[in-house]
Amino acid sequence: MTKILKNQLNDHFQELLNSSNEEELQVLSSLLKAYDDKKNNKYATYLSALTQIKTRFLENGDYEVLLPIQPLINNPLKMVHGGITATLLDTAMGSLINRVLPEEKAAVTAEMNVHYIKPGIGEILRCVAHLSHRGNSLCVAEAKVYDDNQKLIAMATGTFAIINRPQSQ
Repeated sequence: MTKILKNQLNDHFQELLNSSNEEELQVLSSLLKAYDDKKNNKYATYLSALTQIKTRFLENGDYEVLLPIQPLINNPLKMVHGGITATLLDTAMGSLINRVLPEEKAAVTAEMNVHYIKPGIGEILRCVAHLSHRGNSLCVAEAKVYDDNQKLIAMATGTFAIINRPQSQ
């Protein structure tokens, strides 16, 4: 079965290569790079590998997520899809909280309120998350997304439920 599947994938891939325009080839290249990066453990999830995000704590304790803008995340209007912007906000806030919790605990999104200010266009989106409240069962965070010119694109608040981390299988 594996050999048949590999042959089918190879045929499909060749068809895609032969019929794709420049933008479609860039997207295909991004998909393959994401698969390779995840496979080689450069990213924790396929989504983070696909979006090629970079993360870090800032000196003041806030958490920064950088998202390169690429055709894969754009809507038909050639701006970042609103769902991707919401995912960026959620990722920044949730990652911040998960990184400050004890190892046996995890945070999951319970509620999020997003305000879209202007279109996400340019080279990169920068999201900065700040912890507003840390409780034993709920945490609240806020985050803002900026474009290349440091103009506000979107902002959000989120409530995160603190749960026991599921045991690894």
